Amino acid sequence: ANVFSRFESLRGAGGTFFMLDQFQAGNTGLWGDDIKNDDMGSVVACDFYNAGGLMSLSEEDIAKILTDELLPSSVSKFADAKLVDSWVGKYGGVVSWFSPGSFTRRPPLEGAGNDILPNVKCAGDWVRMGEREHGAKGLCQERAFVSGFEAANSLMRVSADGFKEHEVLPVREDEWQFKLGVEINREVMKFLPRFWTR
Repeated sequence: ANVFSRFESLRGAGGTFFMLDQFQAGNTGLWGDDIKNDDMGSVVACDFYNAGGLMSLSEEDIAKILTDELLPSSVSKFADAKLVDSWVGKYGGVVSWFSPGSFTRRPPLEGAGNDILPNVKCAGDWVRMGEREHGAKGLCQERAFVSGFEAANSLMRVSADGFKEHEVLPVREDEWQFKLGVEINREVMKFLPRFWTR
């Protein structure tokens, strides 16, 4: 994922974009049957959060901000891209809020449990995945995505014979500079009062 923040045109919103064609091997189907290999571009999805300031904009204006300003600032080759198709969905007030320490109260992936309701599973970034826990931590799209696969795999394990589980790829190990930053922060925070938490 690539993050957008502090763009005046976003009116206080932040965002992430994903190049969906890079998520899948053998992805020629994303472009349809009538397009030639050398005509293929990218399939991009973008999500904006804290986006109340964007809700009044037209779909065309949102697509224009994305294609004319945001994407080219992240990947310079997007400046030459031509928008072929777009879709904008607006969903006000759909962000979930969780307080610190609420993790143990969130629903588990297995719902009430296989002995009680074997055909009910939970998915989302807010779900506790137990032994299927993934490296994508926190409340994020990646975690929601993975939990959906894990919920589907769990459901199929209890309801279908001979199915092939969808493989969930592990998160790659953090790079050395990130690990170093985490360690430095941990050491600094031993001496600074945490005035923002109680």
